Amino acid sequence: MKYIRHLLVLFAAVACTHIDAQTTGAAPRSSNDSPIPAASHGSISESNAAVFKACAVAPTANGACPLDAVFGLFKLAPNNDVLDFKVSNTVPRAINQNYGWILKLNQKTGKVRVLERMTLPETPKTWGAGGQPYGTSADRKTLSLDVTLTIYDGTISKSWDVANGDPPGHYLISAYVEDSAPVQFEFDVIDPR
Repeated sequence: MKYIRHLLVLFAAVACTHIDAQTTGAAPRSSNDSPIPAASHGSISESNAAVFKACAVAPTANGACPLDAVFGLFKLAPNNDVLDFKVSNTVPRAINQNYGWILKLNQKTGKVRVLERMTLPETPKTWGAGGQPYGTSADRKTLSLDVTLTIYDGTISKSWDVANGDPPGHYLISAYVEDSAPVQFEFDVIDPR
């Protein structure tokens, strides 16, 4: 896993319309806790809707929380400017393929703390660096990062890129924005045809 710096995604706010973004229920908050197994797509969508609905009625004084989310493939320029974003739940296992999430928040500007947890189907050859490592699971399949992201026009985003040794299979990313319920993204990393 190799992490890419947060992205300036001003145009991505448009892409952050709820297109079956996936969210699961509360996951463990401690890096020593076991990851929650992936839920079925139906329960993920239902949980996603509940998280966004709760945020929509929460007072903004309670802090930042997610209103919507989308996951997909990024195409980045050498300076990490976003050239293109495509909604997808499938990531080609091609070195340097960029992928990640965009969250629409209940705040337009500022900074937010996000605990991000990524769980892989098996241990990767290496976990890349980026953000403040919060911990790894005992089996090294799950990495947690503590990052502070800048809100651009009501959105935040985070991306990763496929690195040599990343396993194919089913992945899960959980993003805890401040003290809100987690937003989780399920996707498959597959070998290109």
